[in-house]
Amino acid sequence: MILSQYLIILFSFIVQPSSPTLELEIGEFRNTKGHVLISIFDNANDYPENGEKAFVNKKIKVTQKTHTITIEDLPQGEYAVVFLHDENDNEEMDTNFVGAPEEGYGASNDAVNTFSAPKYEEAKFLLEGEKKSLKLKIFY
Repeated sequence: MILSQYLIILFSFIVQPSSPTLELEIGEFRNTKGHVLISIFDNANDYPENGEKAFVNKKIKVTQKTHTITIEDLPQGEYAVVFLHDENDNEEMDTNFVGAPEEGYGASNDAVNTFSAPKYEEAKFLLEGEKKSLKLKIFY
């Protein structure tokens, strides 16, 4: 009886490891119009076209040239980030007559292509430990 109470008390003090935090620094925005749409994927199946199936989606008002966004409690694992500076708030990437983007965009590892979406393999990174910081460049 005493041993079981001791074990209950002992195990109640064991701290569960916390989930890692992902810090994204995105810049330089060319203006403060609209929002930045961020999608974090944990697999290649829907990356990057099916944002609604992303593991995490964020929409943040652009108010300055550089933004730092913190995503907490992500499980450790492999991820890829894509983002769009949606200047006109229509929640889609606007392109010109040849299909080149007219709004700012980017991906983790700066994996970008002018006329096609970046590949998951090019953008993936490993999230482990307590915190990972990524500095993401926006391309216009």
